[in-house]
Amino acid sequence: MKKVIIYFLVCAALTTVMFSCGGADAKETEQGNEQAEAVKVKVTTLKSSQDPIPITGSGILVAKSEAKLSFKIGGIISALYANEGQFVSQGQVLAKLEQTEINSQIEQAQDGLEKAARDLNRARNLYADTVGTLEQVQNAETAYNISKQGVRVLEYNQRYSSIVAPSSGKILTRNAEVGELAAPGAPIFLMTTNSDAQVIQVGLADRHVVKVKMGDQAKVYFDAYPNEVFTGQVTYISDVANPRTGTFEVELTVINSPYHLKNGFVAKVEILPSEGKGYFKVPMGAIVQADKKSVSLFVPDHKTKTAKKIRVNVMEIGNDYVTIRQDELEGISEVITDGASYLKNGSLIEF
Repeated sequence: MKKVIIYFLVCAALTTVMFSCGGADAKETEQGNEQAEAVKVKVTTLKSSQDPIPITGSGILVAKSEAKLSFKIGGIISALYANEGQFVSQGQVLAKLEQTEINSQIEQAQDGLEKAARDLNRARNLYADTVGTLEQVQNAETAYNISKQGVRVLEYNQRYSSIVAPSSGKILTRNAEVGELAAPGAPIFLMTTNSDAQVIQVGLADRHVVKVKMGDQAKVYFDAYPNEVFTGQVTYISDVANPRTGTFEVELTVINSPYHLKNGFVAKVEILPSEGKGYFKVPMGAIVQADKKSVSLFVPDHKTKTAKKIRVNVMEIGNDYVTIRQDELEGISEVITDGASYLKNGSLIEF
């Protein structure tokens, strides 16, 4: 009886092993069939282009020449002769400081200069009579020269205790009122010249500014004229980054505008670099992985009917495409779009 039970147990074990082995073989066969099954895909033919890729940005429209006008010295403002929006002529007096303090300083300095002149004359006479020394004469001459220069400095400051228009133009802003204490160098007026030139100052990242050249054309858009496209031209490129923003300032001059554009208009610009390398526009549907600088995509191998995964650097990102330099895709004319998300490197594909 004991032998019969052992016999049945052995048979049951063998049966289990056989079924297990058969199940594993079947599972492996099924997986093999799945791996061998081709993924249906759609490919897109790449077309090369050398059209300029717009570099976009925004900025504020300002006059080509603006001047911040201030007093050289501090003091109480006694008169303001110009208001915002007023046109002024070159040499016109725009503001004055109270003169009481500066006049007193000049009178005091002139009295000191007269005393220094008398001391110098006395020292020379004493030296001529062999009573005084050469050192006394030299000291008196030094004191006289110092007093003379002190008077010149105060007279110079007095001339700049008034603000005079450096050229004909228009007052844009007035930042003070009569009776206020003006600090030295604090802007009292902001004025622009009568020049018709207006510019837009745009900050560009380093990877963009290297593509821009002097004279490059640009399309300019203003919210005030939503249906109009204005023409701009690059007229200045900074060699140094702004320490606050880390961007490089590029200046665009608006050319032959048929409309009156007011300073302060916000502008959107598309700079069209004149020099550019050939590139491909790759549809977003072909992208399976991406980071800030590169993307991964699949390209078809028609001979082996498999998909090859590649990683390439990106030039620019558009609304529904990315641009990639031609040399990054050398020898490649197609990319897989539909079905790309189901592929692995070396997957079988059918078209």
